[in-house]
Amino acid sequence: MARRIVDLDVRPILLAKGEPFQVIMETVQTVGERDVFQLHATFDPVPLERVLGKQGFQHVVRQEADDHFIVQFSREQTPLPYWRIDNRGLEPPQPMIRTLTLLDQDPAFAAGERGLEIWNERVPAFLLPELEERGYQYDVLEEEPGTVVVRIHR
Repeated sequence: MARRIVDLDVRPILLAKGEPFQVIMETVQTVGERDVFQLHATFDPVPLERVLGKQGFQHVVRQEADDHFIVQFSREQTPLPYWRIDNRGLEPPQPMIRTLTLLDQDPAFAAGERGLEIWNERVPAFLLPELEERGYQYDVLEEEPGTVVVRIHR
């Protein structure tokens, strides 16, 4: 079964002073072994990170705005936390533009604090030299047909 990002935005619930824990846990139940659970919240949900950590999830957090935190939870344990994006289904050159924009905009990638894992339909031949030019290393893993995983790191 193909990897997927299971996205849940609980900001409307939080802004309405509601409690999103139950809907979060129901969504977590749908997350497969190779999937990523991506949560949008108005704050960094540290208590939830602890709860899901005890269930075997590793997490990585990106702050998009003062009131918009995106947390990705994955069962895959890696020494370096990886932010994951799914570029499958995008027409070239969109996967390359999306990847390079994210690497250029978030200083945590350049600092080596986190890596970027991209899911493409094919090996991104034009992206790889761009990564090398920017000082990034990468590993390419060809999975099931239609999915190539590229792990980008410093």
